[in-house]
Amino acid sequence: MGNKSCDLLAQGKKVLFAFEEAIGFMCGTNVLDKDGISAGVVVAEMAAYLNSKCISILEQLESIQNKYGYHVSINSYFICHDAIIIKQIFERLRNYGTSEQYPATCGPYSIKYVRDLTTGYDNSQPDGKAILPTSKSSQMITFTFQNGCIITMRTSGTEPKIKYYTEFCSKPDSGFNKEAVKRELQKIVQCLIECFFEPEKNGLIYRED
Repeated sequence: MGNKSCDLLAQGKKVLFAFEEAIGFMCGTNVLDKDGISAGVVVAEMAAYLNSKCISILEQLESIQNKYGYHVSINSYFICHDAIIIKQIFERLRNYGTSEQYPATCGPYSIKYVRDLTTGYDNSQPDGKAILPTSKSSQMITFTFQNGCIITMRTSGTEPKIKYYTEFCSKPDSGFNKEAVKRELQKIVQCLIECFFEPEKNGLIYRED
């Protein structure tokens, strides 16, 4: 995120915020990397401002959720020490039923877009080519569902893990409360595990809680 911020600054743009999935925040450009100290200072500043308005941080969060929808994520991984099996899992998704055909559904859930940053495929783009950087040395496929859920499966570069990141944001007028959004995402994740990972068939080891 720091390198990309430098590129944007060189173009004369102002970088306000950057983050990574694993809870790393870059607030402003005083520190061009994820930094817990500066992020903590910004949170304290926000809390002080909200307090002057007699609003708690939790109340502000609920206000944002009511306006933009509830956002929920479930992230985890499986352990697999066999590189051949890992490759087979991803190649199966690239040839799902027929050659060079990605899955159109995961259980009862319809898939709208597929982005494969190993092969460079992205059917959300007019030319079918991913605009994000690609790498043939690692596995990474993202599925965007018709209901708005987004799931990414990828291998770890340092550990024998296949990771998955899932997120679901309900629309404000959907009628879903936060618990309903959680339940819906949990059902999608269970379908992901059963249909795409097939842990029993592939001998995958579940993450220890």
